[in-house]
Amino acid sequence: QLGAFSSAESAENFRARIYKDLAWLSEAILLVPGGNVFRLHLGPYRTPEDARLVADRIQAELNLRPVIVAK
Repeated sequence: QLGAFSSAESAENFRARIYKDLAWLSEAILLVPGGNVFRLHLGPYRTPEDARLVADRIQAELNLRPVIVAK
């Protein structure tokens, strides 16, 4: 999960920023509504280790700490 927002517009703006700042990111960032929160999810990944590698790269490049969500 890249973030949770109180409005869909804020989530969409952040998603656009992520795509702009991380040109290497080829996966879709999904907007997941739930209650009064709009979450941005990336993935799924085959293994938790795969997810951690991408999360670490995002953190290093954007100083943003993604949260790994297991389903």
